[in-house]
Amino acid sequence: MITRIYGASDDLIEIDGQISDEVDNYSSDKPVKFKTSKGTKGTITYNGEWKIYVKEGGSDFVIKIESVGDDNIHTEENTKDVPSYSDVLILNGDLEWIKINGKKYKP
Repeated sequence: MITRIYGASDDLIEIDGQISDEVDNYSSDKPVKFKTSKGTKGTITYNGEWKIYVKEGGSDFVIKIESVGDDNIHTEENTKDVPSYSDVLILNGDLEWIKINGKKYKP
């Protein structure tokens, strides 16, 4: 099953798919670390745009799609409802958990 990770507004990291939750990232100017049960790990930052940096792709990693800016819309499959100012991480697999900022999110 597809799971997406992306930023919304200026203070939320969204997990959408097999695991669905919102991660509050209010007033954080530090990179947020993430890791999945299938080995994908990296960081997420916000500085007017949400950027996702994949340090290591696990067996669940499919693709990271770049943000397209404020005046555009995402057109890739599985990204049409994601804010344009955010990168989108697409994962596929039976995830046991996703850890963001030290907290585990489970299905």
